[in-house]
Amino acid sequence: MTCVRASLVALGAALLLASPALHAAPAREALVIGNGTYSALAPLPACLLSAHAVAAALRALDFHVVEREDVSSGGADAAIGEFAAQVAAAPGAAAFIYSCGYATSFNDRPFLAPVTARIARAADVLAQGILAKSLIDVLARGGAGPSVVAFDVVPMPEAPAALHLDALAQASLPDGLGLIAASQAKPPDAPTPLAASLVANLKGPEVQVAALLNGVQQQVGANRSVTLAAFRPPVAPGYLAGAPPPPPPAPSPSATTPAPAVAGPAAALPADEQLTDSDRRRVQIALVRLGYYDGRIDGVFGPDSRAAIRRYQHELGADMTGRLTAAQATRLVGGP
Repeated sequence: MTCVRASLVALGAALLLASPALHAAPAREALVIGNGTYSALAPLPACLLSAHAVAAALRALDFHVVEREDVSSGGADAAIGEFAAQVAAAPGAAAFIYSCGYATSFNDRPFLAPVTARIARAADVLAQGILAKSLIDVLARGGAGPSVVAFDVVPMPEAPAALHLDALAQASLPDGLGLIAASQAKPPDAPTPLAASLVANLKGPEVQVAALLNGVQQQVGANRSVTLAAFRPPVAPGYLAGAPPPPPPAPSPSATTPAPAVAGPAAALPADEQLTDSDRRRVQIALVRLGYYDGRIDGVFGPDSRAAIRRYQHELGADMTGRLTAAQATRLVGGP
């Protein structure tokens, strides 16, 4: 009887190993860092509360969360390394990064400050800080799928007026990655507005990256105590949790069923001066999708829209006039 029982157990284990797809949930990896107890700076209890809240919301969505609080420079490197290994082991996995704490910038690059940071000179951050872009690079190198990076920062005393977090949104990023960053001078002893909004929008069973970020952008942008320092929606659609049902299969063609018409290319747009309100909205939507613009979709080309157009023209290698030619407008919205 003992031999039979052992054989059945072995057979069951073999079947489980032979069919992992029946049991394995889609990989979801997260890194959450909350730095609040600084050795040389005022404490940030809000960051500890925020990190715990975001980590709990992600775990409720079945994320594997690498959560750390009050990390030193070495502790941050270890946490990032552990997270990077998890992402690399599951290419295409949904991923989420949240970091809350002090930040500064040097040579137009933003840095996150571990709790051990003592920045006597601006250049000290090169040895003691964490380059914000390095967290994004983990996702790009690891081949992550739909992803969100959220930086919740408090400017360090004597930090430059511009933290240059917006430069992260303008860089070349994976298509499935969305980015948001908020800056607040003195957060309350409660979860920050960014963390509270993330938690409110991280509700299952389906969480789409673009919808999540758009909801958070609207809520945080309406809070006057917070500066929305960077925003970039994903170019490609994707879900952190859940997914829409697949479309029904197409009917089999038959002799009595006419073939569907083949759609032609999108209509060309005119030059800037001839664009209609609807055309201008299409242009703004395309600029948002490409990460050049984070303003209102209202069909009005104000200073922010013009700046976004100039950034787009710079990428094309064209004159940065802020006014689209017909060819540029058509190419931007995906026409012929």
